Amino acid sequence: MGKLILVVGGKRSGKSDFAQGLAETVGDSILYIATLVPEDDEEVKNRIACRKMLRPSGWDTLEAYDGIARHIEEFGAAYDGIVLDRLSVMVTQLLGDYNECWESVPISSVVEIEKSIQKSVREVVKAAKSVPSPVIMLTNELGMGSRPTDRFNRIRRDITCRVNTKVAAQADEAYLMVAGLPVKIK
Repeated sequence: MGKLILVVGGKRSGKSDFAQGLAETVGDSILYIATLVPEDDEEVKNRIACRKMLRPSGWDTLEAYDGIARHIEEFGAAYDGIVLDRLSVMVTQLLGDYNECWESVPISSVVEIEKSIQKSVREVVKAAKSVPSPVIMLTNELGMGSRPTDRFNRIRRDITCRVNTKVAAQADEAYLMVAGLPVKIK
């Protein structure tokens, strides 16, 4: 059975560097699943290119935010480890698939959307725990900041925080990144 490691922290807290170091200890053959699928944003494309240059050249990259459980199941035995960067971005991307007017969407619709996202996350966790290679998942901690001013970001924060809670409960190990330092919390 697989090992699920969760790395959680704020933006620029050192999650990526720490996760890369963990992955390098499990072997050379790593699948990096990037959930941020760029569109026409040059700044995002440049950040992605920079991160790719910082990763070992032998790592394979898959850009996807939907169907991740299937990818983990398909590739889990072929790699020494998998890095899933990031659950929080996956939530944002999945929310973006809904063409909602977020300021006026009824709470009943928000609940149904969250149920669908939570189901996807449960499938990812199940897949991660079923493959032989360890899966390292990164996610942003959104619950420590100020209250977002717009409704979409409040919904996104709330769903992401609940996703993080559920994944942390299932993780074999969990680390909180603070100023580049890992604090083992599980």
